[in-house]
Amino acid sequence: MNNVKTVTDAGLCVGCGDCKGCVHITFQRNALGFPAPVVDEGCTHCGECLKKCIYWDDGND
Repeated sequence: MNNVKTVTDAGLCVGCGDCKGCVHITFQRNALGFPAPVVDEGCTHCGECLKKCIYWDDGND
């Protein structure tokens, strides 16, 4: 998986919205009431959202 779900699954997402530039990402409130990204089925796993995420470090920088 090469999208923002990687960040949310790792518990690193704070709902800042930096990844929101992708048409395949929308934000909805999670169970705790905080904004959380939701990736639709059209995602091509290009990884652009991860490049924008300030909380994701893939070790390649």
